[in-house]
Amino acid sequence: MRSPFLTALFHPANIIMLGLSAFAGLVAAWWLFPVGLLFWGVMIFNVARDQALRLNYELQQRAPLAQRFQRYFDRIQRAQVNIYNALATAPASVQRNLQPVRSEVDALTNAAYTLCQRMTTLENYRLVSQSRADINSDLQHIEDAIARTEEPNVRREYEESRQALQERLTKLQTIVTQLERVEAQLLALANDMDSVTAEVIRVQAAGASQSAVYAPELARRLRQQIAQLQAFQQDATRL
Repeated sequence: MRSPFLTALFHPANIIMLGLSAFAGLVAAWWLFPVGLLFWGVMIFNVARDQALRLNYELQQRAPLAQRFQRYFDRIQRAQVNIYNALATAPASVQRNLQPVRSEVDALTNAAYTLCQRMTTLENYRLVSQSRADINSDLQHIEDAIARTEEPNVRREYEESRQALQERLTKLQTIVTQLERVEAQLLALANDMDSVTAEVIRVQAAGASQSAVYAPELARRLRQQIAQLQAFQQDATRL
């Protein structure tokens, strides 16, 4: 998919405007060309900053996540789209009042996606590690071998292998715990976003006066969620 700028650049109306500017500058008066360029630039700017176009481009640019996290992020992203659609049909005054809310929703969605991206790498590692070998089975095999052998050098090698496997098992269990925490956090966030969607629709339907009252508090709550998610991400990546 083209970026918003390229979409604006190749928009038929903008191409026609550029052609007319060049034609007017050549046929009528030279100063019509720079004036036409000015209008062409304004048209490019207006198309490129179209919120629907930018949101759609952003959605298309997001790479797939691990299936474990994709289902939760899909709910979060769907809430983002539903909030945008609800505000797109609202009166201009309501849109202005709730614009900070939509901005915070976008920021929260992006923060959730960043967390999911980082955790997808760990989830893929967990899947590969657990599929290649059964560590517990290997440990049991080593324990049986240690019990049977009487050769000191062989026993020492087995004991070193056992220690290495135990360390690997400990690290893997730490990753499993970390992934479970992230999954629980994403589930809670997805539920919160569903609630935010319902509240935005309710406030939007109430009109401009009610949206002006409730929008600041709703935006503040979303900022708190962003801060909590970022703090959780920093804590999770330290494990």
